[in-house]
Amino acid sequence: HHFWDFRGCTTGAGVTDSIAGDLVATPMNGPTCSADGIALDGNNDYLDIDDWEWGGATSFEVYVKYDTFNNWSRVFDFGSGTDSDNVHLANVGTTSTIRWKVYQGSTSKELQTSNFYSATWTHVVVSIKDTTMNVYINGVHVGTKTDGHEPNVLTRTNHIIGASDWGSMNEFFDGTIGYLKMWHGVELTASDVTSLYAPHNTAHHFWDFRGCTTGAGVTDSIAGDLVATPMNGPTCSADGIALDGNNDYLDIDD
Repeated sequence: HHFWDFRGCTTGAGVTDSIAGDLVATPMNGPTCSADGIALDGNNDYLDIDDWEWGGATSFEVYVKYDTFNNWSRVFDFGSGTDSDNVHLANVGTTSTIRWKVYQGSTSKELQTSNFYSATWTHVVVSIKDTTMNVYINGVHVGTKTDGHEPNVLTRTNHIIGASDWGSMNEFFDGTIGYLKMWHGVELTASDVTSLYAPHNTAHHFWDFRGCTTGAGVTDSIAGDLVATPMNGPTCSADGIALDGNNDYLDIDD
């Protein structure tokens, strides 16, 4: 079990695996830390974890927020170069579709299913045991592949967060990573995933006023039905909604 928690990290400083205690994720090219996690700019930011031996049945848990779906951008890519025992989690092309892929040497098996959310946090768990690959999104099982294969047990030379072992063929991750957990020798069950997601499974509403239309209501993009109605003339811009301090306000449905 390994756990790199980037929430509240120090910008420029490595983050040490809090379970094993010795594997450091070193930030490269200037990602910045906040209470939410580590923000990668989608240009050249990434993290490089110390190498170690692992393989067999494996599970990962990540909490991520994509700002842009760059081309084949990786949440993580652990391998030894191009088509060389890679294990990675990525978005497909420039879409939000999830790809969970496992190589044995240069032979790969992958599961494409469901979607990452845009500009909103997504809790993702992926696993492989024997020939079964699974993906869970926000506590829900969304995909299975039954003809997969486990990663080989070996020491890979690259353990990268936010970038690809394929170099410039793929683009960098643009967004924020809250944390990454990994279990080798363990397949997380649906019950395990429910427990892992529980801290995030609270009532969630989101009214995004950036780029809104002046005079139009803004709908909660999570629940999908609660509208914030502007009153007395607040104005919209790319930055958000401007209230004049005189009589402007918004009224949300009950």
